[in-house]
Amino acid sequence: MSDASAFESHVREIITVAEGGASSRDPEVVNSWLRCLNDHKLDPEHKGEAIILPEARLRQHQQEAEELLSIARYGMEDLYRRVNSMGYVLLLTDAKGVTVDFIGDEKVDRELKRAGLYIGSEWSEETAGTCGVGACISSGNAITVHQTDHFDMAHTPLSCTAAPIYDLTGALKGVLDVSLLMSPTEKYSQALTLEVVKSCVRRIELANLEAHRKSDWIVRMSSSTEFLGVDPNSAFSVSSDGTISGMTRGAMVMMARALGDEPVDPATLIGRPLEDVFDFDFNDLPCLLGAGTPGEQAMETRDGHVVFANVQAPVRAPKSASRTDLPAPLAQTHGGDPAMAALTAKAARIVDKQISIIIEGETGVGKEFVARALHASRKKKGPFVAINCAALPETLIESELFGYAPHAFTGANAKGKKGLIEQAHGGTLFLDEIGDMPLALQARLLRVLSEREVMAVGGTRPVPVDIRVVSASHRDLKLLVDSGQFRQDLFYRLNGVVLSIPPLRKRQDMAWLIKRVSALVGEDQPLRFSRDAVTALGAYDWPGNIREMINVFELCSALNDSHVIEAVDLPDQIRAVQ
Repeated sequence: MSDASAFESHVREIITVAEGGASSRDPEVVNSWLRCLNDHKLDPEHKGEAIILPEARLRQHQQEAEELLSIARYGMEDLYRRVNSMGYVLLLTDAKGVTVDFIGDEKVDRELKRAGLYIGSEWSEETAGTCGVGACISSGNAITVHQTDHFDMAHTPLSCTAAPIYDLTGALKGVLDVSLLMSPTEKYSQALTLEVVKSCVRRIELANLEAHRKSDWIVRMSSSTEFLGVDPNSAFSVSSDGTISGMTRGAMVMMARALGDEPVDPATLIGRPLEDVFDFDFNDLPCLLGAGTPGEQAMETRDGHVVFANVQAPVRAPKSASRTDLPAPLAQTHGGDPAMAALTAKAARIVDKQISIIIEGETGVGKEFVARALHASRKKKGPFVAINCAALPETLIESELFGYAPHAFTGANAKGKKGLIEQAHGGTLFLDEIGDMPLALQARLLRVLSEREVMAVGGTRPVPVDIRVVSASHRDLKLLVDSGQFRQDLFYRLNGVVLSIPPLRKRQDMAWLIKRVSALVGEDQPLRFSRDAVTALGAYDWPGNIREMINVFELCSALNDSHVIEAVDLPDQIRAVQ
């Protein structure tokens, strides 16, 4: 068949599918074609060239995928050693379909770049049509897109086999794709390749889980004992309080099935007690360490399925990295969340140094709570003075910050007033929502930080001050600098150390947070939540973060006399998510 005839035949087949006609293609391919036509508005008659991002944009994607790159590279190199003799090229893309790493034959470098099998190539379904990476991202499943399965005729010489890579909380991190420039005609020739790619992804996800959950129990599972120690089907981690703290995609699907959760929602699994999913006591996990027979390795899920498991005990953290070595106030800001653990470890190193700190995070994540923990962790305590720069009128903020001399203006106190900066002498000045400070006052604050002295409004003599400045903002201060709304020199003076607090929806210590906030608002008796209520709380997105959680729990406490909150007792916006 000529190229023109093949092109016309390909277009006709896609149009037939769009009109509801029958097709011998795999359902995943048909669904991708329909998305290309209906959702992405792509033209089957258009032959698109491969898109290679410019160096600057590629670097940005690589920086955002740095963690994925470090974890996946070893697995990719091992896989390439096994398939390179057959002409395969390996692509690692981020969750947007941009190739952030690749391994291929340098002898055909030009051909690979022309075909898009190259670093920086963009393979999203919206851009490239039906392809291995794009269809994998859209469906969330491993897939082979073989030759004329591709939507765009320009890609039909290729055969692409791709599998998604998920992180330990269930979020899609990227795609591992194995492609051929030219391949055998029959699609079944790629069946083994698909299994090899899925096996490699399982190892990458397991390595990621083990790297991030060293202080937790790691449970590896398989449907047979023979492959348990070689290539487990799935794995998950259990924290010291007996709750599930992370998992591979295979474990997520298996556990969701055991609980009857369809479609799979990782938010309903993270933070659940081990006993919710398995008929197995958390305290018996050490028994699996020495298990040598199938009977000893067996675990039964709540829906009656038997899996075989072995465990890896928690790795004792080096003394310098242990939470118990953190100052108590900092250690009490989280319950094992990796991002918060990294934040407190960094904070502990500079807590007694005269370094300015910026605390970033969405509204309600607890920026002032962390600032107070920093202050309470200092050897030299002094006063803690907090001011919300967004809450004070612009006409008052200058006198509040800097104070004023006697009779400095009409209505001023005859004795004058000491400003908040001077009140914080010897301690911590916490400037919340610093991004909302007027530009004129930013110049005066910069002088205070530079000269270590403050001049009251209407005053004639500066007063020396010794303060640690901790500022906070839910806005990106760097963007404010770029747009001229925040002084660059002040930003660099404040920007000694940046501590970024994750939003509540990304916290992996949800069970700990629920217990902590429950104890906070429960007064004499902490609130207790039923299993269904905990599930609903975990599934909710918490746009107002911890501040919203406190308000919700206070409402539940006020409206419920039993201190046991059922799912039906929760506010409508939380119950609506289920």
